[in-house]
Amino acid sequence: MDSGSHSGSPLSSSRSSDSEPGQPQADGLVAPVPLLIRTPGISSPVKAILVAAHKPSTRKVYRSKWKRFTIWAEHRRLDPFTAPISSILDFLTSLFHQGASSSTVKVQLAAISYYHVGQESGPIITSKLCKTFLKGTFLLRPPVKEVVPPWDLSLVLQALTGPPFEPAATVDLKFLSWKTAFLVAITSAKRVSELQALCVKPPYLVFHPDRVYLRINPSFLPKVSSEANINQSINLPVFFPNFHNKGEYKLHSLDVHRQLRFYIHRTAGHRQSDQLFISFAKSNFGKPVSKVSLSRWISSCILLAYQSSGRPAPQGVHAHSTRAVATSAAFQARVPTG
Repeated sequence: MDSGSHSGSPLSSSRSSDSEPGQPQADGLVAPVPLLIRTPGISSPVKAILVAAHKPSTRKVYRSKWKRFTIWAEHRRLDPFTAPISSILDFLTSLFHQGASSSTVKVQLAAISYYHVGQESGPIITSKLCKTFLKGTFLLRPPVKEVVPPWDLSLVLQALTGPPFEPAATVDLKFLSWKTAFLVAITSAKRVSELQALCVKPPYLVFHPDRVYLRINPSFLPKVSSEANINQSINLPVFFPNFHNKGEYKLHSLDVHRQLRFYIHRTAGHRQSDQLFISFAKSNFGKPVSKVSLSRWISSCILLAYQSSGRPAPQGVHAHSTRAVATSAAFQARVPTG
């Protein structure tokens, strides 16, 4: 059951919806004050700009990580803001021995450094000791990616050409939504957060005879917030528009241009948001879908494709895997991805 809600929409007008430093949070606690705005003499307007250097999602992660460290420190009667590097490394080592990846340890250190008073030479994360420690965790536990994708793209695409995903004009809105999200994900190779930030109205979505043009809403900050990524556009070409037989028509049913037209038409009367993907759940019908629900749509689409094909469902299917599968398929087909 989809449980998407407008609270997760990236199209809201504010990019800083989280609690301001020093102000009460939703849990009643006071948000910790970052090191960079504790410098004497800095005005409130300047502080606001300094805080905006980190996205709200990053600050939320940092607060969560910082809370974990403060609990550890207080149990050892340490002030988390002034704890020595040796103690901080003890904490990070305990996480590493519990199975944390090198990247998780790095994010935890970044969070601590964000609030910690630092050293005379600068933030603790820039110290030689911390840099060496991070290199050690990386070499001891290097990230190893899967060589073979956990699911078969050709099998899934074949399944999408028939029931329960077709005919697009009459299938359950749930299956129409799943297929649309999957086709946009696999043809664009974008992150779920970027898919969630797509908008249904021009100039962010325009149908051309040979392609569909999509652009991520500029109010959304991508994971890598460069000028190019903020202003990125997506052009998805039509697929088998001039079909001559049943086999070619089945291939045309995988056309993302066609699929988006059906999806937009069938959701038009229920929309409560300009976000492209909206919830079909009764409790949130028509509201923007959350990233968690959108991820679930894509993974559920893959699993249902296997089920409808009479094949056992693969293990470890995640929406993020569509990016790797899409780029791998493009490489094998010698399709440019730039």
